[in-house]
Amino acid sequence: MRFIVTKAGCSSERIGNLTGFVKCPNAVIETPTSGLFTQGGSIVHLTADVLARVFTNSQILVMPLTNSIQLETGVKAQNEGVTKFAGLPEHVACVTVNNFYETVPPGHFEPGKIPLWTKHGKKMITADKYMDLMEIFRPDMFLAIADGCMSVNETPKRASKAVERTCKLLNTCIDRYKASKELKNSALVGVVVGAQNQKKCDECIENILKHVDCISGVALEGITDGTDFLKEYTNQYCDIFKKVGDGLPKEFFRILEGCWNPAMTLSAIEHGWDIFDGTYAVKLTNMGIALKLSFDVTKENETPYLLDMIDELYKEDFNPILKGCECLTCKKHTRAYIRHLLNTREMLASVLLSIHNLHHFDQMFIHAREHINAGTFNTYKNHITKQCDMLKELPKYRYKGSTNTPEKTNVHINKKKKVDVNSN
Repeated sequence: MRFIVTKAGCSSERIGNLTGFVKCPNAVIETPTSGLFTQGGSIVHLTADVLARVFTNSQILVMPLTNSIQLETGVKAQNEGVTKFAGLPEHVACVTVNNFYETVPPGHFEPGKIPLWTKHGKKMITADKYMDLMEIFRPDMFLAIADGCMSVNETPKRASKAVERTCKLLNTCIDRYKASKELKNSALVGVVVGAQNQKKCDECIENILKHVDCISGVALEGITDGTDFLKEYTNQYCDIFKKVGDGLPKEFFRILEGCWNPAMTLSAIEHGWDIFDGTYAVKLTNMGIALKLSFDVTKENETPYLLDMIDELYKEDFNPILKGCECLTCKKHTRAYIRHLLNTREMLASVLLSIHNLHHFDQMFIHAREHINAGTFNTYKNHITKQCDMLKELPKYRYKGSTNTPEKTNVHINKKKKVDVNSN
């Protein structure tokens, strides 16, 4: 796999291409972009056939191990990789350790192990077991195992411990990666943690730079733990995006994990971050909320960029979610119909909202690339940020769908039994 920067912007924003995927030789992933968040290897709410109508080109599938570890037996038996097993061979798999969509209990570490919080409870996993799983999954790219489940407000001691664990885990991953025949076509991504502590963050980056011959990209973790879903635009995060980004080689692609709103996402892009995990659009869908950004920088937008589709306001609103939107939902269905589906808890509600939110979120990145190419990215970022600043809190209502979505998945601590996935 290769990453090439094709255009640099006025600041650190850039356009790049990911190519050279052995399993998808014709795939070209333009960055900055968002991956598609998966659950159990499948796109949340969408079948493969519907996905093919929403996106006609290859996409990055973000596969957290916390919700896909149960695929191990089936993927191993088929022996053709996780995307083939999931029925999505034309797409690019990116396996991560954690799912930053959800909040998990803090702590629970053991020497050489980190906890995976699955729907069946806590599973302890070592770096060696993680690499065993990667040799079975054979993704196009995967993040090294790391201690990244913490917020930006963690104590210096917690950040220091996270860096220490992450460096040791990465070293084990590197040794296994070099010796692995199964992973010769998979790109290894190093993970930076400890951004709360400048000195410790630098140590983490320095450890990654020792292995530039093996590592293709870098991911940033440890600044969001799933609790700050619509975090307001803050200079604290901007400083972290810039500080970490400036310390990384330009030839590395950069992944930012977490459920960031459009303003925060564009701020990260401004500081050179390329790939996002796609949880934002999924979370909106599971809350019954539609994304409605205005991309025309020549026009002021005074309406909310989020629509609570279960609101009485849309009971007799026969307009599409967004006029002019080319998604399948907006072409055929009205706000009133989607509200009806939400109120009656029909599965189709989540499908239609997902189609729109994924399409519209992707459009945000397409417009970002266009503005980077034109040298007007700062104008575009300010235009989107202004819309986000108009909404200081989530819409009042919360939709609780009838399907098994990540929004409804609760993590439980099983005090009677601890599962260790490292034993065969």
